[in-house]
Parts: sequence; structure tokens; C-alpha cells
Amino acid sequence: MRAFVHLIVDSRAGRVIAELIGQSQTDPDLAAAYREHYSAPRRRLAVEVMQRAQRRGQLRADVDPRILVDQLWGACYHRLLIPDEPITDEFVTGLVTNLMRGLRP
Repeated sequence: MRAFVHLIVDSRAGRVIAELIGQSQTDPDLAAAYREHYSAPRRRLAVEVMQRAQRRGQLRADVDPRILVDQLWGACYHRLLIPDEPITDEFVTGLVTNLMRGLRP
């Protein structure tokens, strides 16, 4: 999560990602390319990480890893696209801590 936050906050890539997401709302070809080449591969990796954590007993078996990824990354994308609050390391720590307290077996 911290690497993702660094990417979207501290690099030009964050602004580009926000612009691509915005443009993809009205450009179906761009939306498909964004999903295929950027978001879907990263989402798969994140889901795999959560599934491994489930197999190790670090997450409850009844938790849907796809929804968990949406909760974590979605909160960051929300702050990227609607910048009412900053995306900080403290935010990520609080986000993960709050979420994990409800997911442990």
C-alpha cells in the first residue's frame, strides 16, 4: 500500500493515472486499455496476496479478497480523485489497521 501511495502521490504517474481514470469515463477504448494494461494486472496481484494471507490463516476464510482489495485501493483512489483529504502514510496505516481489526480470525 505504501508503494502504491508513493506512486500516486510522489510521482507524475499519480496525476496521469487520475487523468486516465477521468478520461476513461467517456472513452470506452481508453477504459478497456486502462483495465487490460494497468488496473486488471495489478488487481490480480493484490488479490493473490490476500489469498495467500488467507491460506496462512492471517485473514478469515470468509473474507472476499476482491472486495478487500477494493476497500484498500478504493480508499486511495477516492482521495486521489476527490482530494478533500491528503493521501499520507498515516492514512494508509490507519486504513489498514482499521480494516484488519475486523478481518482477523
